Parts: sequence; C-alpha cells; structure tokens
Amino acid sequence: MPKGTPLTEEEQTRRRREIFDAAVHLFLEKGFNETSMREIAEAAGAGKSTLYDYFSSKDEILLSVVEEELNNLTRHAQAIAREPIATQEKLRQVIFAYMDYLVANEAFYMKLSLEVQRMAQISQVRIQQARHMYQDVIQGLIETGIQEGSLRQTDPLLASRILLTALSPAVYTTRPSGTRTQMMEAAFNLLMNGLQA
Repeated sequence: MPKGTPLTEEEQTRRRREIFDAAVHLFLEKGFNETSMREIAEAAGAGKSTLYDYFSSKDEILLSVVEEELNNLTRHAQAIAREPIATQEKLRQVIFAYMDYLVANEAFYMKLSLEVQRMAQISQVRIQQARHMYQDVIQGLIETGIQEGSLRQTDPLLASRILLTALSPAVYTTRPSGTRTQMMEAAFNLLMNGLQA
C-alpha cells in the first residue's frame, strides 16, 4: 500500500490485532518489563511511530489484552445463558468455561495478572468493570434459579463471587486430589450442595 494512503477500518483492525498478538507473545516470552515498544513494533512488522498510532504505551496494550479476553469470556457466558437448558446446567457451564479458560491460558494468567495489579487506577477500574460483566452473568443465572425455585434464597451477588473465587484452587493447587476436571466437578458440587448430609 502506498505511503500516506489511509487504511480502511478493516485494515486498521487487522493492524491493531497484529500489534496486539506480537505484544502478548513478547510479554509471555520475555516478560512485561523486559519488553520494549520498539521490540513490539519490530515483532509486528510496524514502525515505532505506527505502533503509537494504535497504543500510547505498553500499559495500554496490556489493558486492551485483558479487556478483550474478559469481553470474549463474557460473550461466551451470555451465549450459554441463552441456551434452552436448565438454569443449574447453564450455571455449571458458565463456571466451567471460566475455569477452562484459566487452565488453557495458565501462562498468560500467571505472568500477566501480576502486571495488571500494578497498573494505574483508571486501568484497574476498567478491568474491574470487565470482570463484573462476567460476574453479572453468573449473578443473573442465580437470580433466575431462585425465582424458579431450583436454588434456595440467597444473596446472588455474594454467591456469584464465592463460586468464582472458591473454584480457582481447583485449577491452581500444589496439592491436587485428582485431575483438574475432577476437582472442579467436586468443588462445584460442594458449593451447590453444601457440606450438610
């Protein structure tokens, strides 16, 4: 394409994605702090000035990465919530989709989640909002289950937080009691049924 010719919206989206993918690869391979904007530009086959047309900093790239991952997860959860299946099964599938994501993206999650915690407050708020959207899907399913009578009366927001938080040890543990799938199933059943005999 001749220099100075404006990119179409589709070409801009593709270029942004190339930069995005190159940055994630380098962040995972070298580390966030050890990766420079120049290296990201080179890996994406772009000039440094072009890179800054899309992202003002590494923090902005990381923020975009995390937001996109969370938004994709939420869209998948919303699709499950629309399925014509029982509410408890929807809840199970939404929770397991999140856990499966953590397993499939363990390197990404473990390496980059620490970087997210040191980002600027405004970025933290945006990520928190994206996380809340996923939590809202779970909360909505719990509310539906309560209305249907398939789940007992409880605080849906608290229950949604507990479900996500309590199942994480089934994915990240140094003392496994079975396969990850077995532990996730057992943890989910424990939370749904309680310890009462």
